[in-house]
Amino acid sequence: MSLWQQVVDLWRYGGAVMPALFLTAAALWYALGLRLLRLRRGDRRSLPALLAHYRARPEAPAHGLLDEAVRRAVSLLRRHGGPLPARLLDEHIGPLEDELRAGTGLVACLVAMAPLLGLLGTVVGLIETFGSLGQSSTSTASEGIAGGIVEALYATQMGLAIAVPGLLMGGYLHHRQQRLSLELRQLFAMVSGAEVYP
Repeated sequence: MSLWQQVVDLWRYGGAVMPALFLTAAALWYALGLRLLRLRRGDRRSLPALLAHYRARPEAPAHGLLDEAVRRAVSLLRRHGGPLPARLLDEHIGPLEDELRAGTGLVACLVAMAPLLGLLGTVVGLIETFGSLGQSSTSTASEGIAGGIVEALYATQMGLAIAVPGLLMGGYLHHRQQRLSLELRQLFAMVSGAEVYP
């Protein structure tokens, strides 16, 4: 069976919650994709090497969040000299720290919502199953039971299929966020002359 046929079967037999589950999956992967784009580090060089690079070439483009932070820090150092006060750093580089956290709440909400929607589909399928048991005709009841069980299982499967990869990707992005946050704090320390502790 092709992947497309499996998706069609999920939509057809998954019951009333399937559109909501598909919408949740689309929103989750859109939010994860945006976070992945925001959490690009940029140049792989160390912080001292990046500082030297942007001092030598202040017009060089930034290819990631840390590149942009270093470029802004070098620009401030050129204008104000060093060490830079914390207030100035917060004003110019602080918004980049806010970007690190952008979208975390939405991702967490969607990951938590997917299995709950799947559970709702399971309950709806079981209600349909038990409703079919009350019918008088045995053949009609067995068809209703089978349809209800299929709906319940498809909804549960879809909810878990959305949540588990989303949880794994969210964890990976959280780790990347922490690493970038530490490097930003190290940059603050280097250009302000303060000590930094992870």
